[in-house]
Amino acid sequence: MSLLLINDGQDLARMGFAGMLEGLNTEPLLCVGIHAGEQRMMEYGVAGRPDYLGRGAKAGDYARFVLEELIPAVRQRYGAKFREKAFAGFSLGALSALDIVWHYPKEFAKAGLFSGSFWWRTKDKSDPGYNENTDRIMHDEVRKGGYYPWLKLYFECGTEDESEDRNGNGIIDSIDDTQDLIREMVIKGFDRTEGHQICGDLRWTP
Repeated sequence: MSLLLINDGQDLARMGFAGMLEGLNTEPLLCVGIHAGEQRMMEYGVAGRPDYLGRGAKAGDYARFVLEELIPAVRQRYGAKFREKAFAGFSLGALSALDIVWHYPKEFAKAGLFSGSFWWRTKDKSDPGYNENTDRIMHDEVRKGGYYPWLKLYFECGTEDESEDRNGNGIIDSIDDTQDLIREMVIKGFDRTEGHQICGDLRWTP
C-alpha cells in the first residue's frame, strides 16, 4: 500500500475527509492524520528558518519526528513497506508538508498543498525593506534547492482564502504566493504539462 500523511489531522473528521475517500478508485492507501498541538505555530514552518516573528522555530524537530519516529512506528504497526509516500496539508500545514517533502525528496513521491501559507517571510510586509523576491522563505528554499523529477505536487487555493492584496494587483496574496512558487519550480525544471509534475486549481477574479 501507499502512505498519505496529513497535517492538522485533528480537523479531518470535521471536514468530512472519510467521505471524500469513499468511491475513489485508488490503490490501497493508508491515511495518517497528524494532530497538531499547542505548539503548532512553532512546529509548522520551514526547518531552520523561522519567520520574522520567530514562528516555526521547531519545524526541524517536527520533520525529524515525522521521519524518525512517526513513519517507522506506522510501518511497524501495520507491517507494511510502502510503495510510495505522500504528504498533504492545509494553510500552515501545507507549508510544513512542502518543506518536509522538498528537503527529504527521496522519502516522498507526492505532496498535496491546499491554501498554503507560502507568504511565510523573514520580514513583515510593512517593513520598508521587505522584498518579495528575497524575503518569502519557501520561494527562496526552492531557488536554492535541486530538481527532483520524481516529485509530483498538487496546489490548490481560491478566492475565499483571504482578502489581502499587498501589491494591489487585484489577486489575493495566497494565489499570488502560490503562483510565484510554482514559477520558481518551473524554473527548476518541473513540468506543468507533460507528466503533470505540478498541477492544481488556482482560481481568482481579476
